[in-house]
Amino acid sequence: MKTFILRILLSAFCLAAALTVGAQVPVKPLIQTSAEPEETAVWKPSGKPTSKPVAHKQKNTLVKQSAGKKSAGKNPVVEKAKKTAVPVTGNRYHALKTNVAFDAIGVLNLAYEVQLHRKMTLDLPVMWSLWDAQREHALRVIALQPELCWWTGSEVGRGHFFGLHAHTVWFNFKWEDNRYQDVGRPLLGAGLSYGYKLPLGQHWGAEFNVGVGYANLKYNTYYNIENGALINTRIRHYWGLTRLGLSLVYRL
Repeated sequence: MKTFILRILLSAFCLAAALTVGAQVPVKPLIQTSAEPEETAVWKPSGKPTSKPVAHKQKNTLVKQSAGKKSAGKNPVVEKAKKTAVPVTGNRYHALKTNVAFDAIGVLNLAYEVQLHRKMTLDLPVMWSLWDAQREHALRVIALQPELCWWTGSEVGRGHFFGLHAHTVWFNFKWEDNRYQDVGRPLLGAGLSYGYKLPLGQHWGAEFNVGVGYANLKYNTYYNIENGALINTRIRHYWGLTRLGLSLVYRL
């Protein structure tokens, strides 16, 4: 009887030891297989941890740095100026002109106009008439009238302009009973003018101008007959119309 009781106690002791040893065996940890990045705990001074995805933070930082590099090279003022800038061509303005109003009365003329500045041109007209219309009526003349023109628009050769001109004229003018001829020197003077050019196409245009100013002339008066006698010599100071034209323009 005693032997049976001792066996039971010994068996209970062995079972208790086995349970105690099995409880101390460590459990194999689980392996994370997810592709999502691990979260890293960041401790603040308050002691409260804040979890942020490391991979997402790095990605956002790279995106911001890339955007910063792209915008760093752009100047808002320069970009705005590029959008509003007016295209400027490197071609200088050149044109040939003839005043059809003078052509109609037999005074042939041709002018060459060239650009000197972004808003300035130089007009160089030459006028000549070397024949008589009738025995009693004639105008023999050679004239030069250079003019500096200041254009008010965005480009030369289009729209309104103001001019400063000078004139030099050699003349022999017959009218009715008298003939008038310059003596010693040509007519000299200067004036101010206004004009407007209307484009009629890529090369053609029409131009109107009118000017007023001063002219000084010294001339002899003769009887208007062959080898007519001298009547008198005069010097005249003239104020009035000095430039008038309706021109056909061809832009080169």
